Order: sequence, then C-alpha cells, then structure tokens
Amino acid sequence: MQAQGLKTSNTGSVLGQWFHSCRFLPFAAVALAVCAMNAQAGQTQANDGSDSGWSIAVSPYLWAAGVNGKTGTLPGLPAADVDQSFGDILDDLKFAGMLIATAQKGRFGFGGDLQYVKTSAGVDAAPPIFDDGKLTSETFSLSGWGQYSVFDDGRSNLKLAAGARLWSVDTELKLSGGLVSRVKIDHDETWVDPMLGVIGKTDVSPKFFLQGWGFVGGFGVGSDTMIDLFGGVGYRLSDKTSTTIGYRWLKLDYDHDDFLYDVRQQGIAAGMTFRF
Repeated sequence: MQAQGLKTSNTGSVLGQWFHSCRFLPFAAVALAVCAMNAQAGQTQANDGSDSGWSIAVSPYLWAAGVNGKTGTLPGLPAADVDQSFGDILDDLKFAGMLIATAQKGRFGFGGDLQYVKTSAGVDAAPPIFDDGKLTSETFSLSGWGQYSVFDDGRSNLKLAAGARLWSVDTELKLSGGLVSRVKIDHDETWVDPMLGVIGKTDVSPKFFLQGWGFVGGFGVGSDTMIDLFGGVGYRLSDKTSTTIGYRWLKLDYDHDDFLYDVRQQGIAAGMTFRF
C-alpha cells in the first residue's frame, strides 16, 4: 500500500483563500491609519492650539512561540500529537511578528492586534501507518476591541475589553514511513471568535512597570475555547518610547468538520511601544 504525494485540501471558503494570500496587507493598513490619525491630531492641535485628548500607542513585537497539542485533517486517521517545548525554540522554531495599536480618550478607547505565527514541529505519526511526521502551521489573526477604563489612579490602571478575533490557519502535515510511505495534507480554515478581556498596567518605579492582559473567547461560536494571556515587565526609555519583555500563552481549540486545531502556543514576547 503506497500513496505518493497524496494531498487533500478543504479551504472552507473563497474568503479564507483570499485572506490567507493577503495576510500582510492589514499591517500596512494599520500603519497608514496610525500615521493618518497622528497627522490629523497634529493638524487639529495646530489649528486650535489645544490637545485632541487622544493617546495613541503602537507596539511592534516579536514572539518566539513553542507549540504543542493535537491537529488532524485526514478523515479516518487519529489526530496527530504536536509537542515542541520552549527549549526547542532556538533549534526549530520560526519567529513570529505582531503589532498592537491602541487609542484612548478619557475612559473609552479601542485597540487592535495583528499577529502572524509560523511554527514547525515533529508529530506523533500514529505508527504503524506512519513512522514520521512534521507539521508546519501558519496562523494569522486580526483582533479588534473596545475598552473601558474601570480604574486609573495615575500609577495603575485596569481596562475591560470586548471585541472579536478573525483567524486564518494554514496547516501542512507531512507523514512518511510505515505502511503508507508518503502523505502530504494541506488545510486552510478561517473563522471568527468573539472575545472578552482585561488589560492592566502598574508602575513599580519611575522607569519600570508591569503590564499584562487576559482574553477569553470562542464560546462555541468559532472556536470551542480561545485563551490569550500575556504578562511582562517594561522600561521607559523616554516619555514617548518604552520596551517590554514578557511571556505569552495562547490556547486555541477549534474543531469543525474534518479540521481539528487544538494547540497551545507559548514563548517570550518582546518589543517596543511608541506613543503619539
């Protein structure tokens, strides 16, 4: 029994194909939007001599994320186990990028998160059918939320947030050896998760601060479960610029038709924040 170069695909929708091929376009759109907002704010201040009241922050990040969990795209076969620990990052993991932008005026504000993660890991290939396996996963997400400050004493603040996250996941599973010598399975899936969260920050000195967030979502509308947690420490380089390093943990459990994506991605996230 032998299947050479067998490939299956279930893209789900034309939207999923288009969105995957254009996944980097929103980065440019957000950058242009932030520049336009900043320019408009500067023009308004120049015209009337007053501050617009908006506080805008843009934070590009890099995320070194390990991955473990289960994924499956081939009917009739068990889901493949994925296990790449954080200690394997320097050897195997592909770096990922993310960009967060927020705008706040008084107690009300909004934010957005663009995230792209590419991981590659060995999998438990369910012998004796297959002996070896490798999973390459590309995950793109676009989040948007409104936020409301429930506490702010000048030193610490806490915000409640509600919004949605659009996911586009492309997985490539390569299986070899065993009874079937070579199989390649591609799958592209797109869905939307509603989400709720909290965002907090507190100063520990004039220069150092702690910050973090926690989001939960899915609720069976898209994913069964989506949890996104981050905690880190920051350092102010100036009134307008700061650096942050911390740890981000993401759990995503999505099961639809023949597509299973039940994984956890975790690792160090670090970047810069620019305020306007």
